[in-house]
Amino acid sequence: MIFATAAILVAVLSVTMLERQRTGVASETLTLAETPVTIWRSDNADGGPLVVVAHGYAGSRQMMQPISIALARSGFVVAAFDFYGHGRNSEPMSANVTSLEGTTEQLVTQTIAVSRAAAGLPGVTGAVSLVGHSMATDVVIRAAERLEGTAAVVAISMYSDAVTPEAPERLLIVSGAREDRLRKVALDRLRQLDPDATEGETVALGPVARRAVSARWVGHVGVLYSPFTLTELRDWMAGATGHASHGSLPHIGPWLMALLAALVALMWPLSTVLGPTVPGPARQGRRAWVILAAPIAPALLAVTIIPPGAGGLVAFGALTAFFGTWGVIQIALWWRSGVRPQSIRSLAGLLLLIWGLCVFAPALDRYGAAFVPTGPRLWLMGGLMFGTIPFCLADALQVARSCRIAAMVQRLLPPAILLCAMLISPRLGIAFTVLPVMVLFWLVYGLASRWVRARSDPWSTGLVMGVILAWAVAASTPLVAS
Repeated sequence: MIFATAAILVAVLSVTMLERQRTGVASETLTLAETPVTIWRSDNADGGPLVVVAHGYAGSRQMMQPISIALARSGFVVAAFDFYGHGRNSEPMSANVTSLEGTTEQLVTQTIAVSRAAAGLPGVTGAVSLVGHSMATDVVIRAAERLEGTAAVVAISMYSDAVTPEAPERLLIVSGAREDRLRKVALDRLRQLDPDATEGETVALGPVARRAVSARWVGHVGVLYSPFTLTELRDWMAGATGHASHGSLPHIGPWLMALLAALVALMWPLSTVLGPTVPGPARQGRRAWVILAAPIAPALLAVTIIPPGAGGLVAFGALTAFFGTWGVIQIALWWRSGVRPQSIRSLAGLLLLIWGLCVFAPALDRYGAAFVPTGPRLWLMGGLMFGTIPFCLADALQVARSCRIAAMVQRLLPPAILLCAMLISPRLGIAFTVLPVMVLFWLVYGLASRWVRARSDPWSTGLVMGVILAWAVAASTPLVAS
């Protein structure tokens, strides 16, 4: 009871503080240039310079909230949008990622269209500025060349060959301290103006001004939440536009982590409503290891022979085949060993489902990253379940009957085999974000399902985990046209 109360208090406090970060700003969701856009404004300003904010690969508008809110508090009008195939944008992204005339041109054209549409909104004054993270750095730098009178560009975790000694005219490059390779790229672009320039220095050559800095302690995603990043970005925009820099910075990262941790922790006392723990099945030795290894070759074959663009979108058909093959083979082998379905504990499955999809997922979607499937992602989720449900049922059976080492291998082996498949079939590699999603899925939902399974049975938890895995993959994987 004490533990549950503490988890609830931390969760409530975290939500309160996260909502407080929005104090002083207002947001509205619009469709501009056929693109879903969130407009952020200060409550204390009638208008201001426009800043267009673009996310990285597999990102979303939600992931860019710290930047959007920090700039809105300073009096800028911020337009944060979802690229094609990302977040709430149901239009697929082009699969022609290796050509500048393909995907890059598609996203540059989209960025320019959103920028011009947002420039016509009430209260927007002056020239537009652009902010991009990761993949979007190359996009916004190229878009700035074609937009009239761009005030400033900020490239976060930048990799782009489009930076020249002449353009962009005002460029801030922010890297994470743990991004050594990207820091070297940033320093190289800085030294286009001054061969002796160092990180943390602002250099100028005629009308061109450039600065490269690194945020301490953080990596690729963490750099978006760093107060150092927000300060540098805000001051750079203020200097480029002549707009006074004011307003406090939001502190989203720590409270988001506290909220998600509290929600996971809350699942442990919630699972006690199912009753006492039940004795688990007998651990299997050599048999468990044999069943663990059996799907490797067939699943690898299935994911590589299915055309990457089956169904009109890259990867989803192949992923369904991979999960389904893996799960069916393991279930069949356990069935042959005498393991039969038990009575489904509907209360256990319902508890895990409600917590996973009605509590944890919306919290992450509102404050962290797009994690609720909408539009075509809903039918993709339905299709994925034909693979993810047998996969997670087999996983629950396997983990319940394996030693700890074998259970750990069971969780790590499928992502490793998927990685091999992506090396064999490069087009499938467009969906590489499935790999970290699976790792986080087992860390978060796997822990919660373990607590529920201890008081119910593998079949109940495995069934629901299959639904949740389909939800997670469908919600987070970019839509790429075949």
